[in-house]
Amino acid sequence: MGTPPVAMLAIAGGKGGVGKTTTALRLAAAYVRRRRRPLVVDADRGMPNCHLYADTPGEYGVADVAAGTTLDASAEPAPALPGVDVLAGGDVAPDDYLDALPADRPVLVDTAAGAAADVGAALAAADACVVVTTAERDAVRNGLKSAALARALGTPVVGCAVVATAGDVRGIERAVAAPTVPIPPSSRPFDDADVDAAYDALANTLGPNP
Repeated sequence: MGTPPVAMLAIAGGKGGVGKTTTALRLAAAYVRRRRRPLVVDADRGMPNCHLYADTPGEYGVADVAAGTTLDASAEPAPALPGVDVLAGGDVAPDDYLDALPADRPVLVDTAAGAAADVGAALAAADACVVVTTAERDAVRNGLKSAALARALGTPVVGCAVVATAGDVRGIERAVAAPTVPIPPSSRPFDDADVDAAYDALANTLGPNP
């Protein structure tokens, strides 16, 4: 029996600034290279900045979907990442829009840091979770809390990205208990072939995607 298809991935990490938003967007770009049309959703109400990273206007987003506007009218194509659509964040609970998102394309949900109710809602709605951390002890500890929360909600942890490291991540992989990929340090993570290759490797560990 094979791995079930994953339509919605929650990108989670217990500590802010570890690279969740970059991971959501770069992993989406990896799906474009696999001939998919991914959607990245900013579910961080406190710091909804995904559209800034993606260079989209942020004029439409989760609040529009929650109000009943179609996804086609609300998602914005990302000029910085051709083939990726972005649903900008807003002051709306994930429960109000995640159920309206499609199941026929990869959806990557950029969650807030920590373990607040919004994070739990995003993890519970997702088919699977990817944990993001750096190699720093505190970041790993908080990433493990995110993994534990996901599993407590019944959402499998299918991968882990260790951002800005070229070191050995086998210890982190054992602790997270999921395939773990180091993402090399880069001053230009949105235009770096080595970073692309690392996210391609992460995408390859995550199983089939619609």
